[in-house]
Amino acid sequence: MNLSKCLICATSTILLGVCSFTVSAGTWKTEMSSGLNGIRNYRVYIPSGLPKNHKPSLIVMLHGCDQSAAEFATGSHIEQWADKEKFIALFPEQNTLYNGFKCWNWYLPSYNSRFGESQAIVTMVDEVTEKYNVDSQAVFAGGMSAGASMVSILGNCFPERFKALASHDGTQYYATATGLDYATVVLSGASVTPAIAAKTGYACSSMISNKPNKMPIIIFHGMNSPLMSPVHAFQIEDEMKDFNDYLDNGNKDNSYFKSKETINVPASSTYGYNLYQITNQDNEVLIERYMIDNLGHDWSGGLAGFKYNDPKGPDATALMIKFFQRFGL
Repeated sequence: MNLSKCLICATSTILLGVCSFTVSAGTWKTEMSSGLNGIRNYRVYIPSGLPKNHKPSLIVMLHGCDQSAAEFATGSHIEQWADKEKFIALFPEQNTLYNGFKCWNWYLPSYNSRFGESQAIVTMVDEVTEKYNVDSQAVFAGGMSAGASMVSILGNCFPERFKALASHDGTQYYATATGLDYATVVLSGASVTPAIAAKTGYACSSMISNKPNKMPIIIFHGMNSPLMSPVHAFQIEDEMKDFNDYLDNGNKDNSYFKSKETINVPASSTYGYNLYQITNQDNEVLIERYMIDNLGHDWSGGLAGFKYNDPKGPDATALMIKFFQRFGL
């Protein structure tokens, strides 16, 4: 955390009264991954005080368009949580050679698969897992905007690699069948139904023999998001509900779903929100969806002074960590 960023935060504190953070005590490493799916840099945060014989969990965090890995890491204040909970954080970074706006190319049909950018990210996971002795059975993925849409691809096509997901202002898996209508999809919702997307997602991982029987997800969406329609959050929930229905026994037979609860939380020190929780037959809350009032296209509870972050929202990072901890973080 450099001096200019601290000054930005201090100024924002005076104006908003909501910014607080501590300087991280761990170590950031910048690495590069190259292969058939291209060349990309990534950042790794190793927390302070990590026990030598401990195999830490890993959280993969995917930035949105017009963001860098460093900006997303700082805005989401992930270092504090990594230091506290002793997990490693991986921030892949899109190369402008593959997208001029640094977006992950979630809308390309060929990338809604186990190839392309999703495979490039999994390769980074493998590199970090080997280099830093990560527990390969405790890997999680979260993302913002285009990064969240890529998280949907990872969860559907690589369910054996991830224990749980977090999506903030993203789209469902396979949101467009052609990629040609991606602008309309962003503003109006997926052009592929969640049911078809879930069936396609299950087929994407059909070659895998060690599929899990569930894929938990926590979903955040700003009700005032101008770039990603709030309808996407509903579609993600529906697609993941159907996907989990396939995962539990290979059939879409409503064996996954048990109950759904809605909790209204009024505004206080943060924006108010509606929380929707879907419970499975084992009484586990596998899907949580936060629809956050007054929040734009920003990381909820992010660091003041950074684009695509709004400190007035409930802390999405804290809520994500709490959710992941229920599934082995």
